[in-house]
Amino acid sequence: MDKILPAYNDPLFSILIITILILVVATVSYFMGNYKEDIQLKNLKSFLGKIEIDGCSLDIDKLPFETTLITPLSILAKTFSTQGEYQKAIGIYIYLINNLQSFTQKEYLLEGLGETYLRAGFLKRAESVFLEILRKHPRNRTILYYLEIVYELLNEYDKAKETLKPLEIMGENISALETHLKVSSLLKNIHISREDKIIQLKEIIKNGSYRRIIRELFRLDFNTAWELLDKDRIYLIVDILWFLPSSNLNFDIISSCNTLNGIYTAKGILPQKENTPSSGIFAIDAINSAQRGGNFDLDLNFSYSCNRCKQHFPISFDRCPKCYAIDSIQVQESIGKKRTNTGFSLL
Repeated sequence: MDKILPAYNDPLFSILIITILILVVATVSYFMGNYKEDIQLKNLKSFLGKIEIDGCSLDIDKLPFETTLITPLSILAKTFSTQGEYQKAIGIYIYLINNLQSFTQKEYLLEGLGETYLRAGFLKRAESVFLEILRKHPRNRTILYYLEIVYELLNEYDKAKETLKPLEIMGENISALETHLKVSSLLKNIHISREDKIIQLKEIIKNGSYRRIIRELFRLDFNTAWELLDKDRIYLIVDILWFLPSSNLNFDIISSCNTLNGIYTAKGILPQKENTPSSGIFAIDAINSAQRGGNFDLDLNFSYSCNRCKQHFPISFDRCPKCYAIDSIQVQESIGKKRTNTGFSLL
């Protein structure tokens, strides 16, 4: 043996020992990696097994799986989800996920599945999918944003705020989201008095959520709302101002602003004058001009769009229903025939 193995004080002996250790470590790492992968795969299959595919009219499970099907089926699932055919989209996503082994291949499909659950209103299922993705890929920014939305819709604001911490670490600007969550949490908290809510809203409005806070202040204390009204941002709240009842108006502030004067003249609250100044809002000025000509049968209609995804909606929103953007609402006025009943629907 002495002729086969080098002596312990021979440099070759040290090289041999190091080589053996490297081989042992590599072998153990290989088997441990496979073991962890098997455990993760079993966990994923167990997780997917808990998800029900109710109402899916597609016999997708009977289709023999081929890798060439991945791209067309994932596009089809996305199309179904966009069109509101959520059960069909869910069925396709789960079929593809069940037939793929690598998480890298599954990740974007799991994202689509979670987003579909979110849009369909299955918030707990969406949460489960998003947490499963983050367990493997904790730096997935898109999923962190989606998870924040889920917790916000579930009124779990502490959990929603926790999702912002890793986003901030990754360099994302979360100031608008922080303000949005702070307002949501404040308004939902039944243990905070009306007076304290007003005080806190007056402080928060300095950081954003102007339209939302002004709308809430008109409900809580219209005097404070008028005090904080920014005349340069009336275009953001023209619909809110239009539907205010006469008892909530501050005529001192209205008389000092041409835009407000034009709005409430067109509304019929202030008398028409020959020299009524321009409001700077086309629809308002058109109604005032028509009224001076004797046509008093005109009214304002409002629609809303998102300045990020450019989608249009018939009702107001705090977070875009399509792309989930916040503070992205654009108010659009149009002239219509006067309605017999005027409500206070925005407040």
